[in-house]
Amino acid sequence: MTAPPTPGPPGSGVREMLVIARREFVERVRSTWFVVVTLLAPFGMVGIVLVSALFLSGAEGARVEIVDRTGQLARPLAEALTLAKWRPEIIDPGTSDATELARIRDKQINGFLSIPPDALDSGQIVYRGDNGSSQIVQIVLRQVVQLVVQAARGVRAQIPEDRLAQVLRPIQFEAQHTTGKAEAASGQASFFLGYALAYVVLLAIMLYAVAVMRSVVQEKTSRVMELMVATVKPRSLMAGKILGVGTAGLVQVAVWLIMGLITLTYRDQLLALFGKSASLGPALPSMTPADVAVALAFFLLGYFFYASMYAAVGAMVSSEQDTQQVQMPIMVLLLVGFAGVTAVGSDPRGVTSAVMTIVPFWSALLMPMRFLLGGAGPGEVALSLIVLAVSTVLVARAAAKIYRVGVLMYGKRPSLSELVRWLRY
Repeated sequence: MTAPPTPGPPGSGVREMLVIARREFVERVRSTWFVVVTLLAPFGMVGIVLVSALFLSGAEGARVEIVDRTGQLARPLAEALTLAKWRPEIIDPGTSDATELARIRDKQINGFLSIPPDALDSGQIVYRGDNGSSQIVQIVLRQVVQLVVQAARGVRAQIPEDRLAQVLRPIQFEAQHTTGKAEAASGQASFFLGYALAYVVLLAIMLYAVAVMRSVVQEKTSRVMELMVATVKPRSLMAGKILGVGTAGLVQVAVWLIMGLITLTYRDQLLALFGKSASLGPALPSMTPADVAVALAFFLLGYFFYASMYAAVGAMVSSEQDTQQVQMPIMVLLLVGFAGVTAVGSDPRGVTSAVMTIVPFWSALLMPMRFLLGGAGPGEVALSLIVLAVSTVLVARAAAKIYRVGVLMYGKRPSLSELVRWLRY
């Protein structure tokens, strides 16, 4: 084993750490992929905002034929679908399904409605089409068919038309999310925005923490590590790698979140550029600079927390193949935390959400989402940050001890008892 380097003058460890950090940072930000992925964020954010409006208008112009064997539903169905800007056509009720399927195959129509003679009683109305997998097609057809069938049943029961119209008048309903501190927004849109925020933090932590591990393994494999440790303290080397890679990740995540903030702020103007009205989509929750600041703070601490673990893993193994098994417990911790997104989204002020956003293994992923949904106040955010910061210091110290010995160890992976001895050094 190579002898440990002679301690340098006071402050030399910090200078060494900053030199390593600068090298790691520059190496990553100069990458073409880093620049491309970072700059593609604006297009992704615009796409997310447009998707709800485009989703609601995606079925316009659908060519649908109606095969009505009741003789009562075809015309009202055609009128309702025309109002939805579809292109319905009533055809001979004796037309076979095979004929209609052939027309779909030849791209003459998008699909057809097959209405059996007993549709007003218990018969099943079936739609077959090349757009049958579309959620909006399913929603529109289900609503239209249900309304038309109920109206026909009412006529058959001799209910007066005025009373029937009152009974069948569509109900306007929307679930909105609010904690009473901000304007209510679409519940579904709020959940997906929080989910997207948690996913961005998870993705960034995984990408950049794993990058630290791979950097250590590559340097060990190429024996460059022996030369570096001869001139730089292992602790400074580990800290420099984590700091440099983390700074690059912070830059990228900051760009993504700022673009998300700008996109949500100017959503109406963006939709207008594409000829879409903001009323087509659900009311999105607001995203404030405070949300961005909380997300960045938790990403940074969460990254240092997990990057320290991954640096220790890189020091423990001697090849890329070995990392697959050794890093599995860390990956499981991250995935368990991400699974908690459902609990936080369902009840951001509940006990389960409060507990999971304090546990340091998961707080980096879940607290930004909970704060965005209004489930956590400044005091809870501060407490979670303090717990995560203290945990990060403890994990980093333990990782530094493993790193100090492990970077110069080759061959078999250390056993649990050996890791305990390393921690005691």
